[in-house]
Amino acid sequence: MAAGQGAGMNNRRLATDTRLSPGALRRSLGVWRVSLTGIGVILGAGVYALVAPASGRAGGALWLAFVLAGVAAAFTAYSYARFARLRPKASPEFQYAALAFGPTVGFVAGWLMLLADLLAAATVALGFGGYLAHLTATPVTANALVLMGGLAVLLAAGVESSIGLAIALTVVEVAGLLFVIVVGLPWWPGTDFLEMPAGLSGVASAASLIFFAYLGFDELGNFAEEMRRPERDLPRALLIAMVATTAIYVLVALSAVAAVGATALAASSAPLALVARAALGPRAELAFGVVALCATANTALLLLAAAARSVYGMAGAGLLPRPLAQVSRGTAVPLVATAVVVAVAAGFVFLGDLARAASLTDAALLSSFVIVNLGLVWLAWRRAIPRRAADLVIPAAGALLCGWLGSHTGWMGLAATGVFAVVGALLAIVAGRSRPASA
Repeated sequence: MAAGQGAGMNNRRLATDTRLSPGALRRSLGVWRVSLTGIGVILGAGVYALVAPASGRAGGALWLAFVLAGVAAAFTAYSYARFARLRPKASPEFQYAALAFGPTVGFVAGWLMLLADLLAAATVALGFGGYLAHLTATPVTANALVLMGGLAVLLAAGVESSIGLAIALTVVEVAGLLFVIVVGLPWWPGTDFLEMPAGLSGVASAASLIFFAYLGFDELGNFAEEMRRPERDLPRALLIAMVATTAIYVLVALSAVAAVGATALAASSAPLALVARAALGPRAELAFGVVALCATANTALLLLAAAARSVYGMAGAGLLPRPLAQVSRGTAVPLVATAVVVAVAAGFVFLGDLARAASLTDAALLSSFVIVNLGLVWLAWRRAIPRRAADLVIPAAGALLCGWLGSHTGWMGLAATGVFAVVGALLAIVAGRSRPASA
């Protein structure tokens, strides 16, 4: 009983600790703008690039891998939606895990997700650079860095302009995916959608890889402090984004496999462009190159925007340097956090491409998701929140699924994630000791 009371006191004090004092973000976003933002960041480079290697592992059952990854993401989205009602603040992984386990574990969860976001933004930018290089014969790395510079300027202008462009780019990339779905429909009859060259283990391996394609639903929590009614609208936006994107992914997988076959998809560096070529001929490759540029630019934009707000949230809680929580008075943008995030992501551009970084990104974000899911289970079990069966079963299933998928990311990704987690814990401990005792 004493331990429970102490934990309750710690949670109440933590609610004060994580209050963001250096500045206020502007509340201007509604449920549909945030929903479309979520769809845009999820429907990014992952589905355009990772369909190829995933089809090599899952075969004709590629759609099933998307379903499996989508279920794991949906269970975790439930945890995010429940936590959003308790603590609608930026840096959601930190806020949610800290509410359950304290600021040190919270920082580790936020730190892992921040690293995953930055690495993903860099590799998606390289994907942009690769598509642009294919169209213009310009250097891939230079193209990626130019994109980073342009996105930095756009992000500094304010969240309204960033979200406005993201919505426009979302329309373009969704139109491209809908085109793939439609042109592949005539090939559906007679296609073996249960062909599994490597069995269910191959499907599980593909699901762990393409979980990268679901990166983004978790980022919606970073806009909580810029939503007019986050307690009501954030859970709705999460549900809308997850249902819409999972349906699109499954239909794209079915049409792509039906149109050209899993073997051809696996061998292609531009798998969805291959589908377009099969339907309309060589000119479709150019058109899909432009669509891919929109998709990758959109994903990088939203990942950087969310990462900047994650840094802002942890700095406001005193776990990162306070200047990172400063907000511009004119645009209500965390400018220092944005500049740092873009600079670090630009540095990651020199480390590799999307294909090599996907497993590392997945290992980090799945580990963070495990912590968040377990946090909701812990709060419900201790009755720190009104206990509902769903608050025990769904997040527990999400933690198990995310852990299982994470085990398929490979030892290198898991080892790197372990190192990142230790570094994050040490940073949190140092920050905690340097804070005033009355904080």
